[in-house]
Order: sequence, then C-alpha cells, then structure tokens
Amino acid sequence: MPPSAVATVLACIDILEREPELKDRLWENADYLREGLQSLGFDTVTSETPIIPVVTGSMERTFEFWRALFDAGVFTNPVLPPAVPESHCRLRTSVMATHTRNQLDQVIEAFTQVRRRLGAP
Repeated sequence: MPPSAVATVLACIDILEREPELKDRLWENADYLREGLQSLGFDTVTSETPIIPVVTGSMERTFEFWRALFDAGVFTNPVLPPAVPESHCRLRTSVMATHTRNQLDQVIEAFTQVRRRLGAP
C-alpha cells in the first residue's frame, strides 16, 4: 500500500479510538434518514448501512430527481445500468457521523418537495 493510504487509515483509527461516539452517531444518523425516507414512501431496498439507496425507476426519472435534489442543495449519486436493472435506477445517499439532525431534516424535506413536484417514483 502507498504510504499515504496507510497514514490515512492510521489517522482514521486514531480518531475512532479518541471519539468512539462517532460510530454510534453514524448509525443513529443512518437510521434516522432511512426511516424518514421510508415514512415518505421511498423504497430504500434492504439497506442497513450509512449508504442509503432510494429507488427512482427509469434513468430519465432518476436524473430528474437527481437534478432537483441537487438544485435543492442535496448531493446524491445516480446508480444506473449496468449496475442495476434499467427500471430500478436509484439515487445513493451517504450519511456521515458529522451530519446534524437539522441537515438530515433538510434532506428529508428536499426529498418531500421533489416528490411533490415530480410525483412518486
């Protein structure tokens, strides 16, 4: 491994040892966002990680949702064929321990507004 990669991993381990509460906060944040999206009727597949997919359907629909969320200040990654079937495209969200509850609420609100404007995926 390159020395820079080893140094990065060692620094991450140091942070986790100094601040073990970050791991708990990460899982709390992931659960909060996942449950918020699911309560709105979004399909998050079987995600149990801080990377939460939101099924949006076709490629065209996925890009519409992606752009509207981006314009609302929410960054997601589109997942398209061949990674997923053509009718099961999705947006991938990634949660961090350092996200605040307010930020997660803003993400949920952005998904709510985009869904109202574009309709359910």
